[in-house]
Amino acid sequence: MKYINFKRYKFFTIKKNINNIRNNLIKTFKFTNYRSYGIKKINTYLDFKRYKYLDLKRYSYKKIFRNLSAFKIRKKYQLLPIYFLGISTLVGFLYISIPSFYNYNINNIEKSICDNKNIKCIIKDNVKYKFYPTPRIIIKNLIVKDTSKKQNTILTSRTIIKFPISKLFNIKKVKPKKIEFNNFELNLNLKNLNKYSFIFNQKISLIPILFRNGKITLLDENNYVSTIDSAYLNIKNKKETSNLIIKGNFLNVKIYISLEKEKIDKKILSKISLKMPTLKLLTEINFFNLEKNKSIEDGKILIRKGKNKITAIFDFKDNEIKINNSNIRNAFLDGKLIGKITLLPYFNFDLSAELSSLSFTKLYSHFLELDEKKRYKIFKINKKINGKLNLSADKIYSDYNLIKSFESRLEFNNGDVFVDQFLINLGKLGAADLLGTITNDDKYTNFKFESNIFVENQKKFISKFSLYNKEKISPSLFVSGNLDLINLKCSFYEISTLDKLNKDDVNYIEKEFNSIMLDNGYETLFLFSNFKEFIKSISSEVN
Repeated sequence: MKYINFKRYKFFTIKKNINNIRNNLIKTFKFTNYRSYGIKKINTYLDFKRYKYLDLKRYSYKKIFRNLSAFKIRKKYQLLPIYFLGISTLVGFLYISIPSFYNYNINNIEKSICDNKNIKCIIKDNVKYKFYPTPRIIIKNLIVKDTSKKQNTILTSRTIIKFPISKLFNIKKVKPKKIEFNNFELNLNLKNLNKYSFIFNQKISLIPILFRNGKITLLDENNYVSTIDSAYLNIKNKKETSNLIIKGNFLNVKIYISLEKEKIDKKILSKISLKMPTLKLLTEINFFNLEKNKSIEDGKILIRKGKNKITAIFDFKDNEIKINNSNIRNAFLDGKLIGKITLLPYFNFDLSAELSSLSFTKLYSHFLELDEKKRYKIFKINKKINGKLNLSADKIYSDYNLIKSFESRLEFNNGDVFVDQFLINLGKLGAADLLGTITNDDKYTNFKFESNIFVENQKKFISKFSLYNKEKISPSLFVSGNLDLINLKCSFYEISTLDKLNKDDVNYIEKEFNSIMLDNGYETLFLFSNFKEFIKSISSEVN
């Protein structure tokens, strides 16, 4: 074995001998005629530069032995990751399956969900644990009732309680990670909305609550009001903020409601947003109030529907909204609104709308574009809308510029409208006043009225209405009667100038008014050309 000793034959000596052999071979064949042997490329193949890899000094033998050893180790332990993955999967499966062996106390689960004095939870079915897709407890039928004497049902749903995967050993003591109510039915009494304010109380829970694919029924005591279908609710409570989001279909229109509360110092900032994209309706309300006080100072509200826009600054105290300043703007008018709105115990208002301008032409055209049913609904005032409205306009835009401005006092009471005052400025022609009552019942809507017309400039009046056969007209006129706003028929009870007109003259004027002014319903009622024709007709026959 002594010849195997590499120290005895050094590598540079071996290399030197190999190079000598190569040089000798080249010299031997240098002068050889390759063609005589029929060999063309022998010199090319004998170029020993092609055999440079025979140079053993090029190689690192330590790396070779290291790679051979690593190959053996890798071959021996190549299945180790598979073993590790299999064991980890088995251990993880056993870990998330631990809660399935527990016996759950239904009373404790009911208390954990309904951690509030205003509500009570009742579980009507068994409680099951599932680990897929995340660890959760499933309640097939959960009923939530209020704690009042009536104990009305607030909520019924299929409920899922999710838990953090890191705390499954103490699942009975750990607070849920999230609570989901699926296929739910939620009943909300509009008169008891304060009872539901507990969802924004940071002290009760910081657990996110989610409502999916359900129905929200709005009630007035036991009377049905409306429903939000395909409803989605998301409630998130944090230490300093709370957030509620409601989505669904309201009256076949998509609706989005967002309520946010944020604690800043000792005040609470509330933000309310209502969106109905199909109707192009947006409502936003921002206000501050003290943590222990429900009153609001300097609240801001924005209501926008298409080109209609209302902005206001308001205060709220003792169920009363005080509008300090507001701007109203749409295609028909531009002005300001101030006053008070009382919410409880009964809805009432006392408002003053001061319009800088009113386009009667546009308003009248829009009214005529409505179908008959919608026109009549304008006069059908809801019996729950009660209050007073002072309405005035500094400038009226119309085709013939007959009315310059007006002032009015209106009162709404149990579906009826009382016109306490309606002063009309006719410019140089004179003025007029109107008062009366719009009475509503199931079949009829009547306007019983009394009006005084005063002519200041007779020449201007005669020229305006082309009464060239008249040199002088009465300076005042009194008219009382009734206008059927549904069937559009007018009856005159009394007409007086300096003297009271006889019955025949009154009947004639009534006939002319119905045939000329109401010839085509509302389309001719406010046309100046028809009014001019009516004035000329009665002036020529009645002295």
